[in-house]
Amino acid sequence: MTRASVVLWVVLAGCRGSGKTPASPHRMELRRLSGDTVSFVPAPGQLPYCLIYTISARGVTRQITMTRGQQSVPCPAGVPVMGLAYRIPLDEGRVKAYSFFSDHRLTAAAVSEQLVEIGDSPTLSPMNLRLPGQVVLDVEEFNPSTPGAL
Repeated sequence: MTRASVVLWVVLAGCRGSGKTPASPHRMELRRLSGDTVSFVPAPGQLPYCLIYTISARGVTRQITMTRGQQSVPCPAGVPVMGLAYRIPLDEGRVKAYSFFSDHRLTAAAVSEQLVEIGDSPTLSPMNLRLPGQVVLDVEEFNPSTPGAL
């Protein structure tokens, strides 16, 4: 084996890696404040606006980021969205939180309507929802427990 082929073999072996895909970091952190209360905190480097929805195990869809203007809200990194904490009803079971980050404000009503139509589908993506501009989606799960628990 020539020296060049040994170097090529070492480089290729290093590129192959362990075969494991690293866990993708979430764009939105769900910080548990109590058993049934969370705050949504955007990670650094996200698009400036967000809309957050939850879909419970019982099929209830809720818009978390409700505003008078019914548009997405500013979501600065490291700060709880809208400066609020949200209670997740215990009797609805585990929820999936869908956080849509966008480069400009989205109309919440249009997203809500489409989200209710599609529901908790494994193929849910911003492309399925026909959202304008640059939009990314993050999905997190939260299992509420009794209010005093952490």
